[in-house]
Amino acid sequence: MFYNLGVKNNTAWNNNSVTFGKKETSRKSVCENHDHLLVEEMDKKPISTSLKITADKLQNAFIEYPIKGFKGSKNANFYQFLQMGTVPYLLGSAAMIGVFNLARVFMDGKSAKSAAKLGNKMALGVIGYGIMKNVSKKFIEAPVKHFRGIDVNLPYDKIVHELPEKGNENNLVKHEIHKAYESVDFPRWDLFYNNEFYGNERNSYYKEISKKFGYDPDSLDYSDQKMKSKIKETVVKTRLFTTLSSYFWAASAVGVAMQEPWTKMTFNPIQRFKNLKNNISIGKVQSNDFFVVEFAKKLGKSFGEFIGVDFGKIVKNIKSKEALTKGLEKATKTQIAGRALLGTALGLTILGNFFALHDFNKDKGSKTQASTSLIDDSREKVVC
Repeated sequence: MFYNLGVKNNTAWNNNSVTFGKKETSRKSVCENHDHLLVEEMDKKPISTSLKITADKLQNAFIEYPIKGFKGSKNANFYQFLQMGTVPYLLGSAAMIGVFNLARVFMDGKSAKSAAKLGNKMALGVIGYGIMKNVSKKFIEAPVKHFRGIDVNLPYDKIVHELPEKGNENNLVKHEIHKAYESVDFPRWDLFYNNEFYGNERNSYYKEISKKFGYDPDSLDYSDQKMKSKIKETVVKTRLFTTLSSYFWAASAVGVAMQEPWTKMTFNPIQRFKNLKNNISIGKVQSNDFFVVEFAKKLGKSFGEFIGVDFGKIVKNIKSKEALTKGLEKATKTQIAGRALLGTALGLTILGNFFALHDFNKDKGSKTQASTSLIDDSREKVVC
């Protein structure tokens, strides 16, 4: 499958043939056939672009890459192998969601009810784990992007020229979506030079980053050399704390999903529609007849039980000085563990923001010495 997101006039692909070494006179024509950042797409349509990338990766992981592997294709690579790791992860999650919910149809009434209660909790736990595992990373990544200008997940389109195989002699140009900072040791620095999105200068991106770090770009002889170490340091700290904190946020979501209020909620859409229809016919429609309203109430109650806090009492006594003490229940061992889990997640998120945004080695007086640099400013530079 071709991934055409962000590719403009790919002249390396003409009439089902691949051409190499084509001589071009303009800087734009030299660069446009190579790997490029999807920064413009992510800036204008971040949600739709991310969904397209995810959908393309899932389709390839389930269909194209396994077929290549079974055939022993010489074009199969390690990137494709890693992408297929998503398959058992999703299938395992689906198995956990369905193990009780699907089996209960073969059980008697009492056993089916018990299976439904446990099945709902497990389903919510799996979904909550997946959501919080990914969303919680934004608690650190978003501030880093805003205050430092560094998008640790910035994707780029890598153009791959495959070798001809039997049955596939023409479709030799493929696209892989990687991250610019995928490798901390070898980031794709080259993709940021002469990038029109950041400005017209060669080092526009690095000058923008230097401003975010509190430097004067004009006082730096080579802003890119100065900022590369800062960027790598920020990426490492961001990834460290997002990884650690995400597991605690995910575990907290599972803890909330295991609470008792969920057992009193109907998740079957057919049954919910019947209940709503009956209540409308007798003129007794309640707020809990609507899924979103009831889900929000159950979520708040489950969260309160998870950490041993009665939010209803707090709201009821909000004008009283004793509102908080009345709302804090005598915590059980499980609720104390819940508080510790949630507190650890919050603490790691706060620490992650502090360390990722703090520049411990700031030295405004330092400059890169032009005399020792191998860069010749008198020559025109084209970096693709």
